[in-house]
Amino acid sequence: MNSREKFHSVMDDDNRKVNLKAEFAYWAGTIKNWFLQGLTKKHELNENITDSDSLRGSKPLSENYLKSVDLNVMDYFKLDSYLEKFPFDISPMLKGQVFEENADYKIFSDSFGLKQKVYKHNSSTPLVLEYPIKSREDFENYKAHYDRDFQKRLPKDFESISAALKERDFPIRLGGNPYGFSFFARHLMGDFKYMLSLYDEPGLIKDFNDFYLEFTMQYFSKILDKLNVDCILILEDVAYRSGSFISKEMFKEFLHPYYIRFIDFLKRYGIKNIFVDCDGKIDELIPLWINAGVTGLFPLEAVNDIEKIRQDFPYLKLMGGFNKKVLFADSNKSLIDSELEKTYRMIKKGRYIPHIDHAVSPDVTWENFKYYRMTLNDFIDNL
Repeated sequence: MNSREKFHSVMDDDNRKVNLKAEFAYWAGTIKNWFLQGLTKKHELNENITDSDSLRGSKPLSENYLKSVDLNVMDYFKLDSYLEKFPFDISPMLKGQVFEENADYKIFSDSFGLKQKVYKHNSSTPLVLEYPIKSREDFENYKAHYDRDFQKRLPKDFESISAALKERDFPIRLGGNPYGFSFFARHLMGDFKYMLSLYDEPGLIKDFNDFYLEFTMQYFSKILDKLNVDCILILEDVAYRSGSFISKEMFKEFLHPYYIRFIDFLKRYGIKNIFVDCDGKIDELIPLWINAGVTGLFPLEAVNDIEKIRQDFPYLKLMGGFNKKVLFADSNKSLIDSELEKTYRMIKKGRYIPHIDHAVSPDVTWENFKYYRMTLNDFIDNL
């Protein structure tokens, strides 16, 4: 079976003797470290890549996307392809600007109008210095940058790619960063403005989601009319290590109606793998997502009891969940084996694809990762 067939086999729970041997992604800085620690360099990294850039653990859509995926680790362990991200752009397509740059960092604005600072030699997310939407007036002005010319938002080689991908052997996902019914507003407003607006300007948040839901459905229809994707990803990140920072009441008012409309739209295209990406402790949110029509969750950070989630929600599709901290330099094989035993139990229960949550960070040593990946691969090969 190829990677795509394996993905659907696991998600449909039609054969528990099959699973994917795959990883989500790696920081580029991690791969650079591993070259020094023993990883064979068969493929050079893009010369413009920074340590903070992420390399996906999947096959590229075409040769034009080679620079954004990892091939070295994939080749070394003979890994399956993870879900490859189909490119989409829901920004207003503003012209970016560099305000300051030196050997250590760059301060710039992107196509969303976010002013941010990124460090060149540290694997970390950018620091946002200024958000583009601070008021209702800002939102109305921001919307004016959008039109319905979706062709310019598709890859230049969309027709040839979509035709070639009909015979692909790897799974594809559509969606994710930054689209979600709380995340995208926070992406453009910041958490502080967003949380206050739930109380002070609820109409602004609802109008925001109405506008972008309609825009996204029209945009995605241009892709879905041509391409049969394997998974839709909705990014939320509405939880920390102690639980959700959105109450059930707020979820039902500000998120649930948009999930219903979006998932109804997706079902028209026969899409059955609809995942939410949410960090933190998510147990109180899971019933709300299931009620809204979500079928799967990713990632499953260590703060969650992944086996209890499986017990409480046996039909929920799950990906991730391996605690990368047991692969740090101060760990040992006993700790790795203990985490793997939990992974084995989850695999046997079905509807679960194991991998490290998020991009593998430079804290993970090559020696420990190699032991983990080879041991897990051996278990999957002998299911």
